[in-house]
Amino acid sequence: MKGHVDEISLDGYLVHVYTPPVSVNHNELYPVLYVQDGSSLFLSGLDELERGFSTGELPRVMLVGIQPVNRLDDYTPWEAAALVEGRPAFGGGGDAYLTFVVTKLMPYVEAKYPVQTGLEHTGMIGASLGGLISMYAAFRYQHIFGRIGSISGSYWFPGMINYMQSASFATVMAGTHRIYISVGTREGEGKTNVQKDMLPLTLQAHEVLLAHGFTEREVRLIKVEGAVHHIDHFRHQFPRAVKWLLE
Repeated sequence: MKGHVDEISLDGYLVHVYTPPVSVNHNELYPVLYVQDGSSLFLSGLDELERGFSTGELPRVMLVGIQPVNRLDDYTPWEAAALVEGRPAFGGGGDAYLTFVVTKLMPYVEAKYPVQTGLEHTGMIGASLGGLISMYAAFRYQHIFGRIGSISGSYWFPGMINYMQSASFATVMAGTHRIYISVGTREGEGKTNVQKDMLPLTLQAHEVLLAHGFTEREVRLIKVEGAVHHIDHFRHQFPRAVKWLLE
C-alpha cells in the first residue's frame, strides 16, 4: 500500500480514513466516498485500487470507512421486525446515523483532509444493509451525496421500495447524480423469507430510479452472473463501482 490509513474515533464511531498516494500534483484535492462497514470493503483491495490509480484507470479517491455501532440500527431507515425468530429486530436508527455522517464526520474530514467538496465529488457506498442505507441517503441527502454505490443492497427491507416510489427526487441540476447498483443472480437462493426476492426487488429499485427521471447513463445496474450474497463478491464490485461513479 502506497497511500495511508488513519484511524480515528468520533462520537463513538471508529473511522478509517484512506488517503491515496500523492500524484505529480502535490496540491491535488480528491473526491471522497463515505463507506459503510468500516474498511471491510476496501482494505484488502487497496493494492488493486492503487494499481488503478497509477495506470490512470481509476481516479484517486479518499475513502472514509465508518464502522457501525450496531448495523441493524445504523443501517435501517425505520424499525422492522426480525426476519428470524429469536434474532434482534431492526432498530431504525438510519436518520440519526446519517445525521452523524453529515453534521459531524463530513466537517471533520473536510477540515483535516485534501478533499473536494460538492455533489459531484461526494458519495456514499455500502453493501447489503450498507447498500440499503446508502440508497436511503440518496433520497434524504440528495443535495449532499451525488455519488451513490449500492452493492447487493437489502431492498427486501420492509417498506423500502414503497419509500423510493413515494419520495421525491429532484436533482439539483441535470447530470449531477450517479448511482451504481449491483446484485448477484444467485442472491436469495435458499431463503424462504422475503430475502428470497433479493434479485427481483433490486431490479425494481432500479426501475423506480428510472421512473424518477434518471437515465441509464446516470444509473448503472450490474447483474453479476452466479454471484451469491457474500463479502467476497461485495469486495469484487467495490473498485468497479468506484471507477464508474467517479469517471
